[in-house]
Amino acid sequence: MADALDGARDHYRATGLSERLKIALTVFGPEDQPLTPQQLDALDHFHTRGLAATADLAQLARISADMSVLEVG
Repeated sequence: MADALDGARDHYRATGLSERLKIALTVFGPEDQPLTPQQLDALDHFHTRGLAATADLAQLARISADMSVLEVG
């Protein structure tokens, strides 16, 4: 059990997160090239029901296209 917990801690730890993200994003192209929403789509909606759930929640919260939203979590 301890091995599984250690593995989970290692996976979710914040140590070196910026560097780990930079390395992971290199598959999309050079670091100085802006990423598009379409490139990040598969990562952005990596949760149950994907984009459909996000659209439903935005509708329930009455979020419109002219609003800015900070999603934390």
